[in-house]
Amino acid sequence: MATVETPCCTSEELELLVPRLARCRRILLWGEMGVGKSTLAMKLLPMLYRMTGHGQLLELDPGSPPFGVPGTICRSWWSSEGFNCGDYQALCTLNGARFRLPLILAACRLSASVEKADLKGQGPLLIDPPGVVRGVGGAELLTALAESLHIDAVVAIQREDKGLPLAVELGTLHGQLIPVIASAAAKRPTKVERSKHRNRLWDHFLRNSVEQVIDLDNLPVIGTPPPFEVSSAWSGRQAALLNGSGETLCLGEIVRLEDKELTARMTPCTSGKPAALLVRDSGRDGAGRLATLVPIVRVQVSPRAPAEMIAPQIPATIATAPVSSHLGPAWATLVGGVFGDPLLHVRLRHRKSSLLFDLGDPSRLAAKVAHQVQCVFLSHAHLDHIGGFLWLLRSRIGPFPPCRIFGPPETIRRLENFLGAITWDRIEENGPVFEVAEIEGDTLLRARLQPGKAIHRRQDQPIVAGKILTENDYTVTAAVCDHNIPSVSYSLEFHQEIKVRKERLEKAGWLPGPWLGRLKRCVTAVTPDVDIEMPDGSSRRAEELIRELLVILPGKKLAYVTDLADTPENLRKVTELARSAHTLFCETTFTAADKDKAESTQHLTTLAAIGIARDAEVERLVPFHFSKRYERNPDVVYDELLDAAGPVRILGNFRSSRLNV
Repeated sequence: MATVETPCCTSEELELLVPRLARCRRILLWGEMGVGKSTLAMKLLPMLYRMTGHGQLLELDPGSPPFGVPGTICRSWWSSEGFNCGDYQALCTLNGARFRLPLILAACRLSASVEKADLKGQGPLLIDPPGVVRGVGGAELLTALAESLHIDAVVAIQREDKGLPLAVELGTLHGQLIPVIASAAAKRPTKVERSKHRNRLWDHFLRNSVEQVIDLDNLPVIGTPPPFEVSSAWSGRQAALLNGSGETLCLGEIVRLEDKELTARMTPCTSGKPAALLVRDSGRDGAGRLATLVPIVRVQVSPRAPAEMIAPQIPATIATAPVSSHLGPAWATLVGGVFGDPLLHVRLRHRKSSLLFDLGDPSRLAAKVAHQVQCVFLSHAHLDHIGGFLWLLRSRIGPFPPCRIFGPPETIRRLENFLGAITWDRIEENGPVFEVAEIEGDTLLRARLQPGKAIHRRQDQPIVAGKILTENDYTVTAAVCDHNIPSVSYSLEFHQEIKVRKERLEKAGWLPGPWLGRLKRCVTAVTPDVDIEMPDGSSRRAEELIRELLVILPGKKLAYVTDLADTPENLRKVTELARSAHTLFCETTFTAADKDKAESTQHLTTLAAIGIARDAEVERLVPFHFSKRYERNPDVVYDELLDAAGPVRILGNFRSSRLNV
């Protein structure tokens, strides 16, 4: 099962329910996700078999199936040997609501296989649809399934404190309507839980797949495939070969597309000649997880403009997709992926503010991110690390608070020259303000820069134990390394992680909202003696609410290490900087075979990066800043890291069977 849901019936209630269902032929289980619908189906299956000698189940949820194959609908049955999982029909999507018609047609084909099975379709057939019970999609799915599958009983599961979803539509159906109250302990599985379970099922399904080449010149491609000219968008997608009746012959995952020659890892085909290849929107995302992929948007090319002047808008490929790590109070995302310009965006989740480490290509970030940037931490001034400063500068024209920028020696002069190269005659007092601090030995040299105004030198600030910034909830530490020029690596350590006791929140009947953010800020700012306005309009003392609702844990640590030579002194510095970090973002520019190239350019190899991670005892390593020479085969970098990883988890965009996410 995906997540162990609490059954919505007690043993006594099940004993009363089963005889009623044993007299029915086709039974639809209806309810929203998290009420225990799939768990009930798995409980009923053996009980119906013991009573009637029959018991089959159609699992129609392609996105969160409790068993079988994600991206498909599956048939299972109970026998004297126990649970069996057999036929499936491919949808190549996880979205049963959007692709309702293909799901219903596939369900009809699968139900026909029940009639052909040994049981002759005489016993009860349970049908477990997606948990889509709202809006037009839910209404259409309910009525279409009931009519096309000839449903004669609906077990409608509802929460005790809520009405029956789509009660009007349920009332119009033929057959019995059996309402059931869900257990109070039943809960909706989280996205992370659903994703992990879905990937376990998919990887398990592919374990016996073999690589095969499919010529698409004479084979129609149906569904919602990406354009042929965007070959990178095909890699990782689910694909199925269908016969002339639309039945699935085999299913697998696309490896690559070259011209019209498609290579895929497929399970062995059943008998029959392929009539079409089905491709929709299910495939591996940037982190290698099976997910719904963003559709490709084509830009309309004007007949008056040369085509080469308008580039198609395509989603990130596996090699360039962002890579993220969750650190409790923050999300850290490598915006340009492993081959893009270095730019790490750290989103402080409860403060509507961000930190940036380096300023590479920011084209994937919205302007509002620039508005909310509190601090920028520059490693050095090579163009791929500082080229995004113009975006930050332009986006912050207006009445925004000062943005702090930290960097190596000469940072103040370089940014002053940057501002001085532009004419600022029309912005009046709306020029962006930057509080710049450059690291010079054990001192921060500080200055205030604003377009059109003279530089304002600030008092120097001593650096103690490498700490360059201490806020209420986090501390930033820096280490200046050698890259033939000074290059700074950083660590970001949160003082504490604050979690809400959701069960106590629900028990008190308080809805989540901005008031919880204010309560958490009382912890970080150490102001427990203030009053918090509650959702019902009353006020409670923060100190009292903190004791009642919050759990305070030690904070997590992030380290950002890039552009440094593989020397003993550099390695010592960054290993100490990253000590016990939750996530280490570390440049991994070259493989071990290209060590000479790494030495000549003062960059790290895979073995140096994994050595830092292991010696520093970090939990996760996100390698990045790969050389473009590996762009066609990034797995060569990941394979070296995985071979030497030991206890370190590797996060990234690769399809190795050893992917750790």
